[in-house]
Amino acid sequence: MTFGLTPQDTLHGWLLNVLGEMGGSAPTARALKRMEERYGTLLSSEDHEGTERDNEPKWHNRTRFERKRMERAGLLVPARESRGVWTLTEAGWHKYRLLRDTNAALRVSAGADGSSSLPSPRIPEGDETPSRAEETTQRIVRSTAVGDYVKRVHNYTCQVCGTRLATSTGAYAEAAHIRALGSPHDGPDITANVLCLCPNHHVLFDFGTVTIGDDLIVMDHSSGASPCRLREMLEHRIDRQYLAYHRALHNGQRPRNKGASPTS
Repeated sequence: MTFGLTPQDTLHGWLLNVLGEMGGSAPTARALKRMEERYGTLLSSEDHEGTERDNEPKWHNRTRFERKRMERAGLLVPARESRGVWTLTEAGWHKYRLLRDTNAALRVSAGADGSSSLPSPRIPEGDETPSRAEETTQRIVRSTAVGDYVKRVHNYTCQVCGTRLATSTGAYAEAAHIRALGSPHDGPDITANVLCLCPNHHVLFDFGTVTIGDDLIVMDHSSGASPCRLREMLEHRIDRQYLAYHRALHNGQRPRNKGASPTS
């Protein structure tokens, strides 16, 4: 058992993982119970102390607070709609899958870099208003051509740090939407709204730990690392309006819609 209160960011990741593993939703009591089953050995004695107000374990109270923060970030369905059931939004599902897959990707040992022998790809048209496919839930249908194009143009190399992961089945990189698809962000599935990132920087970008200025200067707000410049290519230009939306979102501002523009 650890000492001191578990960091809020850690509770965030635990709650996201638990909800994803439970199919995307769970009543409050069941979600907290599953968190304790899964991560109870990592909680401290201080986490288990009761609050002065109602003697509820502090980690319960702080997880409820984190649930509200995730709702404001668009990761959970608003409480007034979910009625006591904590439910992931499309953006929440995306972040869960990203976190789930990151550890697996990072276990891949990087081999020697090899130059790409692939033919020069053609820019896909993409879709300003991505369609939806109906299953038991409604989720955004992403264009694999858009993500594949961006990764191939950059030779599967992270635009932030220059990392290229080589695996036994080929190089690995991730296509990260700058303005997220799905409600409440409704970003377009086009190359100008996508970055080629390594798993680490994909997570940091999605959480707002890394932001990018209109001058393409990359700022890491947690490690204090020296600013660097995002690599941009003639074949893949980034639309600055999406970078501005991402910065405003993670600076706690409310991004403004622009009528019928792609950011609405």
